Amino acid sequence: MNILLGITGGIAAYRAAELARTLTKRGHTVRCCLTDAGSRFITPLTLASLTGQPCFGANPDYHEWRPNPIIEHIDLARWAHVAAVVPATADILGKTANGLATDLLSTLLLATTGKVLWAPAMNTAMWNHPAVQKNITTLRSFGHTFVEPVEGLLACGEEGAGKLADLDDIADAIETLAGPVHPAFAGRRILITAGPTREDLDPVRTLTNRSTGGMGVELARAFRNLGAEVDLVLGGELPAPWGVRTHRVRGAQAMLEACQAVWPHADGLVAAAAVADQRPEVCAPEKVKKVEGPETLVLVRTPDILATLAAARRPGQWVLGFAAETENHAANAAAKLARKGLDGILVNDVSGGRGFGPQANTLLPVTPAGAGAPLGPLPKDRLAPAVARWWGDHLQG
Repeated sequence: MNILLGITGGIAAYRAAELARTLTKRGHTVRCCLTDAGSRFITPLTLASLTGQPCFGANPDYHEWRPNPIIEHIDLARWAHVAAVVPATADILGKTANGLATDLLSTLLLATTGKVLWAPAMNTAMWNHPAVQKNITTLRSFGHTFVEPVEGLLACGEEGAGKLADLDDIADAIETLAGPVHPAFAGRRILITAGPTREDLDPVRTLTNRSTGGMGVELARAFRNLGAEVDLVLGGELPAPWGVRTHRVRGAQAMLEACQAVWPHADGLVAAAAVADQRPEVCAPEKVKKVEGPETLVLVRTPDILATLAAARRPGQWVLGFAAETENHAANAAAKLARKGLDGILVNDVSGGRGFGPQANTLLPVTPAGAGAPLGPLPKDRLAPAVARWWGDHLQG
């Protein structure tokens, strides 16, 4: 993807260097355009070194007279799949909203017919000013996308909204904006469950499992990037991905209730959560003290979320499940597929601690037609897109 990164004159400009590096490492071609004010915070040489591309705008080393001169604002506007302004100051927001072109960045933004993304950063009072909010409303009416600032400690020492958003969220938003859409998911609403559930024994102790939720979070990103509207019901502590409606839960019953609220409105379900199969029969109101002799813990079954949702689906809804197995992987997965009435299942070999955490993973896809070719081994951030594309192709059939 070709990304034009506009950098304006705010203290958060130094973070644009890290964003440029992140996008380059993700395989994109990044060209930066500095305003004069932006060049007072970060140098063109830094950006050119990180991206391997020339830095445009306020760059004393990139002169007007070149062997093959171009009309820069038109050339760059047509070259970019996405133009992202990070950080976006009140000044550049106002210029673009009102059609002003006073430097290369503001000019090429007027010439851009593709996707435009803004990640503002400024003082809270400036962010909340009616003029700034009016300009933001105008830019949204143009079809522009915003990754809004977050609350935190600002450069001026004040606390409040105006801090530049998380760089991974900005990178995700850029990729989502111009990524290829799969026809099986475009405009579709997909429910994804992820993470472990935790069943409390007392106010201190819980019954849980080794899942981090990483695969489910990456699946939410992957389906979002392919055009789906995603609801993520998430257990555990991982941060929620940008652009995904996230419903935080703790136990299996809470996960089921959150899913039941969304499922009637969804087109499909990806059940990637590692739901605890048992919970304590009684949760002690106070911390249980140690006692002499044997101790007994009575467990009862938690609700079967996948089977419950599969049984309640309406015509046209599909269900994709996961199975963590240590032996007889394909046979166990096929039995689960039939028992729960699924359209597909992905088998995860977790023997010997495989499948948990950041390590590379392999998934075996199984449908009523039989087992397919394994997906992986791949890290989860690459395996999840492979799963989403495989399932989209399967649905298109």
